[in-house]
Amino acid sequence: MQDRRTPLDVFVGRAAELARVAEVITRAEAGEPWLIAIEGDAGVGKTTLARRCLAGAPDVRVLSARADQAEADLDFGLVDQLLRAAGDGLSATALTGGTGSRASSFAVGARLLEVVGEHQATGVLAVVIDDLQWADRKSVEALTFMLRRLSVDPVIAIVIYRGPGDRLDETAQRMLLSIENRLLVPLGGLNTEEVASLAAALAPGPLDDRAIRRLYRDTGGHALYLRTLLSEGSGFDPAAPGRLSLPRSLAAAIGERLRALPPETQVILEMLSVLNLRLPLAQLGHAAVAGSPSTAIEPAVTSGLVDWWPEEPTCPVQIRHPLVRDAIYAGLTPARRRPLHARAASMVSESASWEHRVAALDHPDEDLAAQLESLAGAEAADGHLALAATHLQWASDVSPARADRERRLLTAALHLMLSEESRGLALREAVQASAPSPLRSCVLGTMAFSSGQLAEAERRFSEALAQARDDPDIRPLAAMIANRLAGTYTLLGDGEKVMTLARWALGTGCLDAAAASQTRALVAIGACQVAGPAAALAELGHLDTDPARVGLVDVDALSFRGVFQLLAGDLDQAVTDLTASLKLARRGATLTLGLRAYFYLALAQYLAGAWDDVLLTAEQGFSAAAIHSRRYELPLLHLAAGCVPAGRGEAGEAERHARLAEEAAASLDYGQERVYAAMARALVCQASSDYLGMADALGPWAADAALDGRSRMYAVLWRPALAEGLIGSGQLDQAAAVLVQLRVASGQAGYLQPALAWLEGWLAEQQGSLEQAREIYQRGEDLAGLHSPVYTARLLLAHGRFLRRTGRRRRAVERLRRANEGYLTLRAAPFIARAEEELAACHLPGNPASKRQSVLALTSRETEVAHLVGKGLSNPEIAAELFISRKAVEYHLGNIYAKCGLQGRQELRRFVEQWRQPAAV
Repeated sequence: MQDRRTPLDVFVGRAAELARVAEVITRAEAGEPWLIAIEGDAGVGKTTLARRCLAGAPDVRVLSARADQAEADLDFGLVDQLLRAAGDGLSATALTGGTGSRASSFAVGARLLEVVGEHQATGVLAVVIDDLQWADRKSVEALTFMLRRLSVDPVIAIVIYRGPGDRLDETAQRMLLSIENRLLVPLGGLNTEEVASLAAALAPGPLDDRAIRRLYRDTGGHALYLRTLLSEGSGFDPAAPGRLSLPRSLAAAIGERLRALPPETQVILEMLSVLNLRLPLAQLGHAAVAGSPSTAIEPAVTSGLVDWWPEEPTCPVQIRHPLVRDAIYAGLTPARRRPLHARAASMVSESASWEHRVAALDHPDEDLAAQLESLAGAEAADGHLALAATHLQWASDVSPARADRERRLLTAALHLMLSEESRGLALREAVQASAPSPLRSCVLGTMAFSSGQLAEAERRFSEALAQARDDPDIRPLAAMIANRLAGTYTLLGDGEKVMTLARWALGTGCLDAAAASQTRALVAIGACQVAGPAAALAELGHLDTDPARVGLVDVDALSFRGVFQLLAGDLDQAVTDLTASLKLARRGATLTLGLRAYFYLALAQYLAGAWDDVLLTAEQGFSAAAIHSRRYELPLLHLAAGCVPAGRGEAGEAERHARLAEEAAASLDYGQERVYAAMARALVCQASSDYLGMADALGPWAADAALDGRSRMYAVLWRPALAEGLIGSGQLDQAAAVLVQLRVASGQAGYLQPALAWLEGWLAEQQGSLEQAREIYQRGEDLAGLHSPVYTARLLLAHGRFLRRTGRRRRAVERLRRANEGYLTLRAAPFIARAEEELAACHLPGNPASKRQSVLALTSRETEVAHLVGKGLSNPEIAAELFISRKAVEYHLGNIYAKCGLQGRQELRRFVEQWRQPAAV
């Protein structure tokens, strides 16, 4: 048997595309990560172009993987190919961080980033992903995370898919946007000259211009179509111009070639198209009942329909291109397919046999449907919801009874809404066509909730619960519905209903351990909305005080305990609990709070004065958002990412996040998310002393009657900014009313005491009550307790300014210096300027300009790296903490040394220690 692959791999044309990719490779060599998206019809030559581009760059290292339609539900199947290609001994599914849970896309993406970092150490690395349209969602999420973390890395992602890109699902489209530098290569057919070149290389004899034009006209320059016609035995006759010798489609062309092959070759190809695998020749012969499989397959290899690997002992074979496989399979009649699938079911693994067993049926089969449903139940319990949904859809398709068909379809839709939302929403029409039932209403409620339609979700879940709660046969379903309705009411701010429904769900005894713990967290949320954070914390008293000892099933309760600690004023414990819960979530634990946990952690760090940690947390939040973001989480993330840039005077960055927060919030039916967007805007205005802008941003929520339970629960986070805006813009009566509301809440949030003293003292000043202002300021300084350095610095600045203006310059200087040192520690440029203006008015200089400017010159990413060096982390540890490559760490360190005039790591540590020195506040 001859290996005929070499002539079939002849490459012609594509000069413009080759040149554009070559330019990208040159730019990648300079440290620019790029993504090249090659899109086009199947068989047009996308993969061949990618191979040719890389063949022309022999110094580029390549990691490649190809998705398979049959493995679209196999978690991390594509990533595992990449890890194996890289020589990594750890599979993606093993990356659980020791939690015993299933691997998360976050953890797998982080590992993939490490592997890519190791392989790009010696030059440009190309990561090639073929047939993206069939990639499993978990792999795409992990790849998106990895690609988004590249910054100064010589990495090229080459992503190949059947175009156009807007037909890909949302997860895949997000991946295509994960790198800022992108090149789209839409691939069409070859032109006339390129067709002539291909014909000269492949045709059995020379073709004249007329034949070339006919080839081009009837194939559109489609590469695989041309190869098919130009191969030996295709039936193409260039000497018969009067006869339409070209078939109308590629499938027809392949069909004609297939019919020209010996019968035993046709049989073995039919079997191979059904199996759709790379298979040892002996096994293929057994499946096709071929007497001599090597003799039978040889004509198919010679004609270019099949690839084979004679250098391997088992001589495996595989159909050359998916289009060829599809054309052969399409030519089989249903009657011919069924026995082939039945035979294939006995040849493949048990997991792969189910599809063949379904395809072998010619009538409904309840026994097989029940087996598939049982299999799906086990898969769902193991966390493989998308795979379970696929098997349930098959079970539905082969179910004889309508009730069974609909139950299985609805359950599949419910699984997909939790795992692959776009696939779940695609079933909306079929769900709506099902007979009314509690399960149907529950699925429709879940679809409404995911779309941000809270009123519709409430109606559907309420309808479902009314139908299910009194039926003992479906009590577990009723408990789940009550849980989801309670979750809806948390966003609607009705804490009483949250507690009632969650406690009823717990009382059924039908919830598993994880669901029960999550429902107890809902009870606590309701309690917080009704009675405040102390009541919420009491509901979570069953949790171990040490978050390191909290189990996986309690990850939700742990994260919400951190939120309640924040609202209650214990910033240190809030940071500890939220950090621990996010570590568990990144390792695979299911966290209902989702990306919002990053925001609450960032806010706790912001109030605690750990502004460099805020940058890390916000960046990690956006890394997680690259995997699977929900729109209602974006206002919080942008607020978290914008608060420190606003406080440091980075106006452009702060404005960008405020605008994005406003855009996201405007599209939502969630009132509290609009409050968060208003907070982001208020912080931008605060930095420029635009008090009227602050008041306008938060003014719609000034009246307590305008708040629901959820907005009232979080009001301690934004009312200080509202009060500041009202006082600064002269709206003193409204400010007084807001401060009364804040004073009521401050009893549970100790860190608000300096904020209240600052704001109430300032209000008294503005009202002309100078003696009252003096007493308030002094009393605020004398208070002990858990204070926020941010609010304490504001109090010191306000008190110092007051003392200077009332003739007590010596006392003013002491407070202004402490405020200035506090702001230098935070690198809060606008507030440093205000403190130094006050010191100048006292005829005293501020801090040396060189110290201030060197600290403020660093970018956010450089600040993060320097901050971690100051903590004693090594470069690999910094890379792991920031989810960037070691090369990126080295790049940022070089910039830091240059900007700050430092000679090495030890000097940088001392430098960081100086700027981090806590102010004597």
